Amino acid sequence: MFIHEYGSRELPTIVLLAPMMVSGTDLYGLMAPHFKGAYHFIAPDQGGHGRAGAYRSADDEYRELRTFLLEAGCMDIALVYGASLGAAVAYRLFLDSTFTVRHVWLDGVALCRNARFAEWFMKRLFRSRKKSLERTGTEASPSLVRMYGDEFARMMTRNFGRITVPDIDAICHACCHYDLQLLTNEQQRRLHLDFGEKDFDWRYSKNTIPRFMPGAELTIRSGYAHCGYMAAEPEQYVEQIEAFVGRK
Repeated sequence: MFIHEYGSRELPTIVLLAPMMVSGTDLYGLMAPHFKGAYHFIAPDQGGHGRAGAYRSADDEYRELRTFLLEAGCMDIALVYGASLGAAVAYRLFLDSTFTVRHVWLDGVALCRNARFAEWFMKRLFRSRKKSLERTGTEASPSLVRMYGDEFARMMTRNFGRITVPDIDAICHACCHYDLQLLTNEQQRRLHLDFGEKDFDWRYSKNTIPRFMPGAELTIRSGYAHCGYMAAEPEQYVEQIEAFVGRK
């Protein structure tokens, strides 16, 4: 993990944890301009992305983030945002009682203790796409263009270029294994869950949310794929996030 930091530590802290194929700087560039208030942003490059090293596990990524937060004195966090891969680390921070986490927004998260089929499918898919991109040298994966549009797909394809096969395997494992536990009413009140209607991860999470976090705020984006609304409508998306952060 390589951690990018923006703004004064005296301001409310927002931690932005990006999905696979999106670096911390990419996510910051997409979302930060649309926040109306002034914040202190922490936007890590997770393993395999940006200036970070290899991706080994969500636990390793979280240990590095936790060490940074402790050393920086960032104990009170206004928002932890995690999309897809980023949700694995965001969830760990949410459950860590060392910190005061006031709001959590998870997008495209497979809330499952052991999604073996999803892990197998993701590994097979991303390994195949990796070989295809290396062979063709295309600047934008056609499947990503269909899901996210040309500009966003180019950014994701560029990032995918430095993700290795071992990174893929470790990332897919992290996305499919959560230490689910019944959240307290107070934790649920502070949690927002976001899914595209066509998101494969929603098929897993819709069965576990009623068991472990039935009181969390839930939004299903009609017609959108995995993290699709975030990519397509960042201004409206951030407006909704900031309104959630403003709640007491």
